[in-house]
Amino acid sequence: MAEAPVPLVTCGTHGRQPQTFVCVHIVEAMRTGEPTGFWWSRSEDGVWDAVCNECNSLSQAEFDVLGAGNIKLICLGCYEDAAAMNEIELE
Repeated sequence: MAEAPVPLVTCGTHGRQPQTFVCVHIVEAMRTGEPTGFWWSRSEDGVWDAVCNECNSLSQAEFDVLGAGNIKLICLGCYEDAAAMNEIELE
């Protein structure tokens, strides 16, 4: 069975791109230009996600308490820009 394509979002900078998910701290770092760390993964369904150093240091229970408001949807182009800002090369 073929893998379902990752849903697309429209970005003002990168146009139509696959969706990714990051913590709010990474989004803020993209605004300020100050790296906060970039702990990334890619799920079996092809969706990329990442959290900052602070969020990565939390237990799963502590992270869960932060709730859905701690996670933001961004396009893959912005995700790649955030990774590069943190000197991370994605596989």
